[in-house]
Amino acid sequence: MKQDQSGLKHSLSIDPATRKPIEPARIEELPSFTLAGISVVTTNEAEFSDKGKIGKLFEQYYLDDIGGQLAAYVKQHGQYSCYFNYEQGDAGRYELMVGGNVREELQDQYPESVSTFTVPAAKYAVFVTERGPIIEMVQRAWGDIWQWSRQSGNDRAFTGDFEYYSQHIDPNDGQAEIYIAIRQ
Repeated sequence: MKQDQSGLKHSLSIDPATRKPIEPARIEELPSFTLAGISVVTTNEAEFSDKGKIGKLFEQYYLDDIGGQLAAYVKQHGQYSCYFNYEQGDAGRYELMVGGNVREELQDQYPESVSTFTVPAAKYAVFVTERGPIIEMVQRAWGDIWQWSRQSGNDRAFTGDFEYYSQHIDPNDGQAEIYIAIRQ
């Protein structure tokens, strides 16, 4: 899912006031599941500056072939980017893991280079990005989701949000789903 990131800062700066308000495509309840991958701790403030870590995390994921290392343990194909361990909602630090949905019973056998996180059972507002260059589309959707979450009645739980990318996504013309845990 590699893609040129040169347009990333531009896509983050699009004025949300000129965009149509986003609404979830659906509300879905999911049981808990386990992700394995690599992670970093960052903040939204850092990601909007030259101190961002997410781009480097994705580079490491592909350079070290983490997906390939986890292939034997995969429960559901596709790639996940999971946001968890939030401190102060979206205003503070959080951890981001890039990895895959794996079989829990094999945790003792995972490669040493990866860690795991169990995404708790939750009710999710599911957003589907526009089709296009995937990094730009996901960043644009997150900007819209931040606006959506500030509207009355849209109460994020901050227990574990994730992006799901299908196994055969085209990074230059793709779509992703973003699952936002909401309070029940």
